[in-house]
Amino acid sequence: MWPYLQTCSNVLLIASLTLCCVTPGCSKNAPSRSNTSPGADATAPTAVVATVNGRPISSKLYEMYLKNGRESLGLDANTEDGRRKLDQLREGIVSELIDRMLIAQEGERRGLTIAPEKMAAAERRSIADLGGDEQYDAYLTEHRLTRDEYREVVRTQVYGEMMRGELNRGITVTDREVQAYYHAHQADAAFQQPERVKAAHILVAARPNLITEQLQREKNLSGATLASAVREEIEHRRQRAEDLRRKAASGANFAALAHESSDDPGTRARGGDLGTFARNSHPRAFDDAAFALKPGAVSSVVQTEFGFHVIKVSAREPARVQKLAEAAPEIRRRLLEEREAKTLTDWLTEARRKAAIRINEPYRFGALKNEFPPH
Repeated sequence: MWPYLQTCSNVLLIASLTLCCVTPGCSKNAPSRSNTSPGADATAPTAVVATVNGRPISSKLYEMYLKNGRESLGLDANTEDGRRKLDQLREGIVSELIDRMLIAQEGERRGLTIAPEKMAAAERRSIADLGGDEQYDAYLTEHRLTRDEYREVVRTQVYGEMMRGELNRGITVTDREVQAYYHAHQADAAFQQPERVKAAHILVAARPNLITEQLQREKNLSGATLASAVREEIEHRRQRAEDLRRKAASGANFAALAHESSDDPGTRARGGDLGTFARNSHPRAFDDAAFALKPGAVSSVVQTEFGFHVIKVSAREPARVQKLAEAAPEIRRRLLEEREAKTLTDWLTEARRKAAIRINEPYRFGALKNEFPPH
């Protein structure tokens, strides 16, 4: 997948989705449908979608991407919206294939070479993404491709990664630029730190379905007898949680109680510590109880789908704006991505203008008709 090409398509939303849908790793679980080709609602397709500086782009690749994209996006050609999105999908695929070819050709022009071991590793990743050699070969057979033909797809992807490094070389974001962005955008939702609490908990596990399975297995119960036994066991576990709550509220060491008695394997070893979290991090009943506590207070027994919890809050942080130091990594990442995307977009715009590109019918979709008039 080439996520950095998403900004270069004339149909950003559809093309960006397509880039995920058309790679083997993303489409391997897609349902199989009848083959889709441009000839389904147009004139019979040629074997070549386009030539870029004399190098052909196979229609088999286009058909593979179209089929995967159509299935993954669930597009229905029988509806107006489906037909509109299919047209955008077709245009996006052709545009992306041209861009990928241009980038690979530029890599070759710059003398970038793909070491055999790098190529082999990339091919192994493609095979692994599809679940192994058998599934990989089945995928290629479905799309009438040989391993050699698909190896060319892998090669262009590797060149894309290499060219990204080439084009992004020297792109930086200064501390002053990060600071200026922060001051201009600190009111944005992205930089608002919600209210948070630091808490620990003790869990007494009590999932009804697991208790039911256990009683069936161990005591061979069923029917009303089983239901009654499940209720009794749940109440027994509730009382166990109540006993632990009373101990914690009376001043017993909470971390020691959790270490000895909690059924939560993820937090037991660290004394039930859940760290610092915002709302909507846990089941609603749990978060409601935690955010109602003052630091140092112990909750009543709280029931969730996992069982019974005793919660202790040790600190609270009010909602606030993130400090510059906290926001800086995200700001720097965002600015770098914007600059890298613009660099690639500008480069591709110029490359497409200079290149000898000819798109064959019926693949000149949408804006491509004006950008690349017939010869």
